[in-house]
Amino acid sequence: MSETIASIFEMIDMMIENATIDYDALQEKVIDASFFADYNNTRIVNSFLFNFSKLQDKIGAKLFKTVLYELKEIDSYSLTMIDVLHKLEALEILDTTESWDRLREVRNILAHEYPFDVEERIENIDLAMEGFVILQKIYARLKSKV
Repeated sequence: MSETIASIFEMIDMMIENATIDYDALQEKVIDASFFADYNNTRIVNSFLFNFSKLQDKIGAKLFKTVLYELKEIDSYSLTMIDVLHKLEALEILDTTESWDRLREVRNILAHEYPFDVEERIENIDLAMEGFVILQKIYARLKSKV
């Protein structure tokens, strides 16, 4: 394993560890309208959503192509994202390209969230928590291939 990929893995491992702390804290809570009255709950949500988005960025924008290059599946970093996703699907790192597309949709939803709509916030937190589990599985498969 190259130093580059090892350092990316190290960074992502740390981000997953931090996100997991927040994820576990959220799992223990009842997330309803009263949940947001406690600033600590809002802080945990914000931390989790930040780490979820950053993880997705780091894995999608940096790690995917680096791993494919390292595995000699590609010889250039200039592949389009859809081509990268198809390669990852062929290697059984992704179940389907749509699974990654769904994670990107969740990230976009979070980026355009209106914090005053409590029901929407609760739905988005649930989506992000489901997405985090999927992201962890993708990352574990990716890591095992290297």
